[in-house]
Amino acid sequence: MNRKGIQRTIVLLVLIFIIVYAFKNSGYSLVEQAAIRNSFPFQDGTKVYENEDTDNQTVIWKTDNGYYAKLVESKWGFLYHVSNVSMLQVLSPLNGKEGDIERTWSANLNADNKYDTIFAVKSNNPEIKKVIISNDNIDDNISTDIHEIKKESTLFMELNLENGFAATYKELNVNDAGGFVFRGVNEKGKVIVLGV
Repeated sequence: MNRKGIQRTIVLLVLIFIIVYAFKNSGYSLVEQAAIRNSFPFQDGTKVYENEDTDNQTVIWKTDNGYYAKLVESKWGFLYHVSNVSMLQVLSPLNGKEGDIERTWSANLNADNKYDTIFAVKSNNPEIKKVIISNDNIDDNISTDIHEIKKESTLFMELNLENGFAATYKELNVNDAGGFVFRGVNEKGKVIVLGV
């Protein structure tokens, strides 16, 4: 090989090394599964739920240590990045039985001064068919009336459970991000567990 060929090969190898190094440290992956695996808690696991209602995908990742909600963003259709992670925790109920619902939410401020917010729930109670998430004030009156909850909330979501799981992503105004109440509802629409 001539001198010019050796120089081109060295330059090419250095460029490849720089690109791989920068790519690896950026948090992006070419494969969605790798992006999920290489984000907190940095453990192998199983995707037990995914919601692709928006450009951002919300998944629930099961590991040996618990369940994690992850917000997976896609750039240009082939680069994947996890921008938000939160572990599901047992709901401390104000009404109902402890352990019926595990839930989490997490919010990150975005460039539009809104919060990219993920919500995830898990229930082993077969009576719970959906979970209502709202931000109504429960200091004075803990309502179980759906119409009253909608009226008193600036955020009201109903998540239908699939195999005991549900998750979603919402972009929220600053004033709406926080104070969430989780209600487990049976098939008749009756609230059977409630907590924050």
